[in-house]
Amino acid sequence: MPKNTTTTPIAGYFNWSFLLAALAGVLFMLLTGLALAGLPGVIFALLLSVVYVCIIVVVRVLYVRKRHRKAGNETLAPVMGRIMFDAVVKMKTPVFICDSEERIIWYNTATESLFVSEGRFSVENKLYGRTVSDLFGVNLAQIRDDKTEDGVSLTCEGRSFTAKYNHIKTDDNDFALVVTTETTQAGQLRRKLDDSELVVMYIYIDNLTEMMQYDSENYRSAASRTDQVLRDWAEECGGILKEYERDKYLFVTEHRVLEACVSRKFDLLDRIRAIRVGDGNLPMTISMGVSGVHGSFADKERTAHTALDMALQRGGDQAVIKNDDSIDFYGGITKTVQKRTNVRSRMVSGELTAAMKKASNVLIMGHKYADYDSFGACVGLARMAMYCGARVNVIVNPADRGILGCREMLDGEEDFLGVFVDGAMGLDLLETGTLVLVADVNNVRQMESTDIFTRAETVAIIDHHRKTAEFERNLLIEYIEPSASSASELVSEMLEQVLPKDELTSHEASLLLTGIILDTLQFTRSTGTRTFSAAMFLRDCDASPDTMQHLNKTSLDDYMREGRFRQNVMIYRGRTAIACPQIDSAEAGPADQIIAAKAANNLLTVAGVEASFALIRIGEKIHISARSNGKVNVQVILEELHGGGHYDAAGAQLDGCTMKDAVEQLKAAIDKKMK
Repeated sequence: MPKNTTTTPIAGYFNWSFLLAALAGVLFMLLTGLALAGLPGVIFALLLSVVYVCIIVVVRVLYVRKRHRKAGNETLAPVMGRIMFDAVVKMKTPVFICDSEERIIWYNTATESLFVSEGRFSVENKLYGRTVSDLFGVNLAQIRDDKTEDGVSLTCEGRSFTAKYNHIKTDDNDFALVVTTETTQAGQLRRKLDDSELVVMYIYIDNLTEMMQYDSENYRSAASRTDQVLRDWAEECGGILKEYERDKYLFVTEHRVLEACVSRKFDLLDRIRAIRVGDGNLPMTISMGVSGVHGSFADKERTAHTALDMALQRGGDQAVIKNDDSIDFYGGITKTVQKRTNVRSRMVSGELTAAMKKASNVLIMGHKYADYDSFGACVGLARMAMYCGARVNVIVNPADRGILGCREMLDGEEDFLGVFVDGAMGLDLLETGTLVLVADVNNVRQMESTDIFTRAETVAIIDHHRKTAEFERNLLIEYIEPSASSASELVSEMLEQVLPKDELTSHEASLLLTGIILDTLQFTRSTGTRTFSAAMFLRDCDASPDTMQHLNKTSLDDYMREGRFRQNVMIYRGRTAIACPQIDSAEAGPADQIIAAKAANNLLTVAGVEASFALIRIGEKIHISARSNGKVNVQVILEELHGGGHYDAAGAQLDGCTMKDAVEQLKAAIDKKMK
């Protein structure tokens, strides 16, 4: 049997010198006790000797064991060092040591083979002195400062790794030991899993219903051709397409298909748009709601439905992808076809009147720097609230000269005494049961009072601008109809459904009609049967078209300011006009934004100009007003600058930049959307 080297024999603890010293101590105590106290002293000395022997034996054993352990460590240290060194050298993933200047001073075989395998280094020791960032694309500080559990990610020669930092301190220098773990295979499996994750899409054919009403002969042909294009596309993608209702489809596919659609910018929209119907050569369009979120099937289906609603609220002919933390838009280049049914208007007016009757009070507001459409819509909603018996107030800016004439028109109306209040008073009027109505705007930053919107428990929005983002809160009513010409048109339709005859006064009807006339440029753009139907209703309520001429009169100073826009106009890309007046920002005020809108409208009368942009600095912000003759979608252009609006009328605001920078950003947005 082999000898056990881990134990120490008794002879190793007690040698002859130790025994003689112990015996001498015992004899000394016995003799001392006999000399001092006789026999009792000897007995006491004997007991004391026993204790003495036990103590020195324990001390001797502990001393010998400690000495043997230290000797064993000194013996094993070189052995363990060689074992650990061999283990690190033979590790399958790169391990290397860097000095304080991030230069590699040692590396293992895996690090060398990573580069030698690609033929980059044919001679050994070529990696010495190279920096970490040169070889792996990340510096040592990034590896050191990374606090994640896995470590910082790096890639090299088509393989991926995670690296962890370890500090080594010696008497003379500090070094960094970097240990990596290869994640190439795990990353491939993760990507494969991500690519195979299911994606839900809702597809809705926008204008088949309208076509059936006025071109029934071509309806079946258009529906059949559209259906065939959708099925051919679904077969190419390898997904499942099911028509769950007339003109409505559900498409289920994998995430890799969604990435391919994004890379092609959803060319399905172009394929459908290529289908032309009837003598009017009307293009077919579809709206797509795509769920790009992770989660359960129920979450994906619900998100896809929300994305489809947003696509429809933005006017259709586009795909909206709702991801976990972002929303992406594709398409939306055709002009919205105006719907001919007012069923939804009837439903919304019913819900709105019910909410007004339940509310403790009603607060109504439009957008900042209100125009006639915003003010007229607010007045119409205020009349509806009064009819429902609700206590109502309209939030306005008392210093806004643009609506001064509108407010003067209502000075003689007894019902509107004390109705108009500023934002501060509106906050004081905000209660638990308050209903807040927002008209002619769906961008929170552009609302007259963002504080009232965020603090109110119950909010409803009535707007005709394309929706640019999802709201971070739930809304009681979200009536956003980009096919309408104006917010005044939407409100007029609801008033026609709710109010009895002669309930709407002449001045109120005139303000609503003025809002419609303003946004349609006197019925020359964005008009449809609903627009003229709303105008007919207002005319029956004694609305006066002359009100527009009266309110539109401008002062000589404003007239001269508008002329400055004509002094600095550039034609860009042959069909867009950009105007920047030479006005000091200290001289400009809120009224100049309305002047900019008028200047943009006037630029459309220039031959060859299909879209116009008027820029004006007011305070620290640069305001952009955009108009189009219907051939260019200015709304998607200004969305690139975080603005929004309508197909042929939009606006944006830029902070913290010069006028020159603003023009360059605008040109870049035009280039992107007008390729």
